[in-house]
Formats: sequence, structure tokens, C-alpha cells
Amino acid sequence: MSVSTVLVRPARHRGLPAAVAIVDPCPSVDYARALSRRDTLAIAVTTPSSPTGIRPAADTTGYRHTVVHCGGLARTSRRLRALGVRAVLAGSPRGIILAERLAAELHLPADPATVLRRCDRGEQARVLAQAQINVPCTWRTEELSTALAWWRISTLSAVLLLPAAVGVPAVPVVCRSSGEITAAWRQMRRSAHLYSGSRHLIVRHHLPGRRYTVHSLTRPAAAPGKEPVHTVTDVWAHVHTAAGILARVDLLPRHGMLARALSLYTLRVLQVLGVRIGPARCHLIYEPERGPLLLSAAAAAETSPADQALQAATGVDRLGGALDTVLPPAAAGPVYAAARGHVVRVRLNARRGGTLDPDRLAALRALPTVVHLTDMLMPGAPVNQTTCSRSAVGEVVLSSPRAQAVEADYQHIRRLEAGGLYTSGGSR
Repeated sequence: MSVSTVLVRPARHRGLPAAVAIVDPCPSVDYARALSRRDTLAIAVTTPSSPTGIRPAADTTGYRHTVVHCGGLARTSRRLRALGVRAVLAGSPRGIILAERLAAELHLPADPATVLRRCDRGEQARVLAQAQINVPCTWRTEELSTALAWWRISTLSAVLLLPAAVGVPAVPVVCRSSGEITAAWRQMRRSAHLYSGSRHLIVRHHLPGRRYTVHSLTRPAAAPGKEPVHTVTDVWAHVHTAAGILARVDLLPRHGMLARALSLYTLRVLQVLGVRIGPARCHLIYEPERGPLLLSAAAAAETSPADQALQAATGVDRLGGALDTVLPPAAAGPVYAAARGHVVRVRLNARRGGTLDPDRLAALRALPTVVHLTDMLMPGAPVNQTTCSRSAVGEVVLSSPRAQAVEADYQHIRRLEAGGLYTSGGSR
């Protein structure tokens, strides 16, 4: 659980404005602006940046105060208490563990003993398997010898090697032999430790199914002995190229059969992982034989360039909804309409390097369903070859009440890419 809240005793904090502590904030999740709209102080909690510079310092733009946590929970919690903090929220997956520990120190609802369930892929697979919920075959370890021993006794044709900690920006590696696991192990383990502090990796069955992302909000139990209320807010389907590079992400109609199946599975997962309050996101895969399977979950909000279109289409306010679950007075509950519009996030992927052609980029911007382009999409901007999903040129958001209009513009974008959107050497 990364978010906790309780009403502050009036006698103790009389006169102090309401404040929320955001642990390890990141620029893409702008809680500072969302809190300012609610006349609530935003307090950033950060940790010292990595001396190597590989783990950058947190972004604290827009925060009223910044508290640097240097290892002393009691000291940090005293400072937060003095600032009138009423809730603690993880601003990124990297902040989940510290957010929950601070919540416990502030005597807010928390369960630090089980926090790995809400931010560690290996622990998630273990507890879900124990609860008889389908998950991919997964092994969590920090020892290469243990991983190789597991591989030798398995009958899998391919496995995926990646950090156990959710949120580490490392590209997963598909391995089909002991040699490939050994070759990728050291660098993957180093990246995991530098970003998360954990050296644990997971070796997981590599599954070829379709990927999905499910976002949810959880409201605390209404009374002792009651269960928290989990609500799925939106479900997205990922489409990849034959090379495994992300091509587009589609908002699914909430009342469709597939979205309902993914949502029901997610609600069970949230219960087992112990999410009691606040936002969460689950990345799933769907296998026709077994149904949905959890790849990872994080008890933290995730925003995207499509959030404004999402709110217009469904009423889902990503960060506003998260704050509604932790700041009193709470509303009766989140109510979201079925998707009235179609939203697609289009990833621009270049087959080779070059620059963005001004004329074709202008034609792309003029497409009727285009509602947003990421900032790096500027005329003449340099373009590198897209080698993985993390190295896309940029993202374009399409939205319309008509699915056919969105699909027509999507196909037009792909034709612009093939026809010279990324020019080589400044020539067409």
C-alpha cells in the first residue's frame, strides 16, 4: 500500500493547512499541480541521488517544501508531521516502499511487512500462486547460480529476464539458453540495484500473448471489519509489431467482455496484494487457455499523454481520482461513464535515423482526430532508429466518438511514416 490517510487531530495541527507528502515524485506524474487545484500543500519527499548519476534526483518543481530522507524514518516523519501532512503517496514505483514505511511512522494505515506485494514482480507471483490465481511461471533470486539451476530443471523454451522491482527502466531480455541468461545477468542486476536498491531479478516464462494495462482506484474500508472498495477506471490494450516494439495502445470499452474479464481478474489481484487505498496499475497478459495473468502491479498512479483525452471520453481524472481516495471529505465513490469516445495512443517508430520532415509532420498535426503530440515532435528534430519500445520517436494521441475516424487517421500516420516522415540527411 503506497497511500495512507487519516484525519489529523485538530488539537495537534490547529491552523496548519492540509498537506500531502509525495514520495519520490517524477515529472510525468504532476501531483503538485493536482494538489494546488485543491488548495492543498504538496510536500516532496526525496532521497539522495545516485553518485554515479544513473539514478537521477527526483523532480520537485511546484512543491511547496522538500524533505530529504537520508535513512532516518523517525526524523523524516517528525518533519512531515510538523508540516501538517495528512496523507503519504508514492509519486513513482520507486517511492512505494518508503511511502508505506513513512505512513506507518505517522500512525497512518500501513502494512510495511507486506509492501513487496505492491511493487515486486517476484513477490506478486508468489502470493498470487499461493492464492490459486493464475500467474506466469516465475522465479525470483539475486543469485545467478540459482537462476541457472531453475532454468535447467524447467521445460520452458524461452524466459524473460528483468528486475523484480517494478519501475526499473531496464529493457527485459528474452533468453533461450543458460549462456544468454549469464550474458545478461550482471548488467540487469546492476541496473536493478542502482534504481531500486534491490539486486533481485526474476526469470519468468516468456509468453507471446496480448498485453493490457488496467488502472484502478481503491477507497478505504467504510468501517472496521469491512473490505476496501476497488474500482477499475480504465483498461488499455497494447499492440506490438512483429519485432516486439509497441505500436499503439487502445482504450477498451469498459463494458466489453474482454475488459470485464480483465477487470474481474484485477479486482482479485488487488485484494490478494493488499491494496487498501489509492491508485494502482496492473500490467496483464491474456492467454486463451488460462485467461488473464499478472505481469506486474504497482500501487502508484501512472499518467500518459492521453490523460486529457481519457478524461474527455470517460470522465476519468487520473490524479484527481487518486487524491479523492486519500483526502477528506471523500466523495461517495468514483463513478465513471462508459467510454463515449475512442482513444488511441500511437507510438511513432523510425526504421532508421534522420530528422522529422516539416511538411509531413504538419500533415500529421492536421489530421482531424489528433488531440495531442509529445513535445519532442518538432519540425527538423533529430530522429534515432527505434530499437525497442523505450526508444520511440514520440507519441500521438487520437480521439473521436467514431472508431472509424480514429482508425483512418491511424492508417494515415503509418503511411506518412512510410512516405518520409523521418527524412535521411535532411533530404526527402
